[in-house]
Amino acid sequence: MEMLNKYIATRTHVDGAPQESDFELKTEKFLLSVEAGSNDVVVKTLYVSIDPYQINRMKSFSSSQKASSFAVGITPGEVSHFT
Repeated sequence: MEMLNKYIATRTHVDGAPQESDFELKTEKFLLSVEAGSNDVVVKTLYVSIDPYQINRMKSFSSSQKASSFAVGITPGEVSHFT
């Protein structure tokens, strides 16, 4: 089944306090494929936050991180599909 995924992405590394202009809403199509009996679940994210520890990972001096790879976290969600 083809789905649309909306997500928040950073435009560039963030220096200073994050501003709304540092982020953008993107939409991508993806193919949802869950094999019957695999015990996999699909979770729809309900909320996204930037925790204080993530700010240092977003700064330009953290050059080992790609601008799109540093927002790792735990987000509340709801199961939308399971097998």
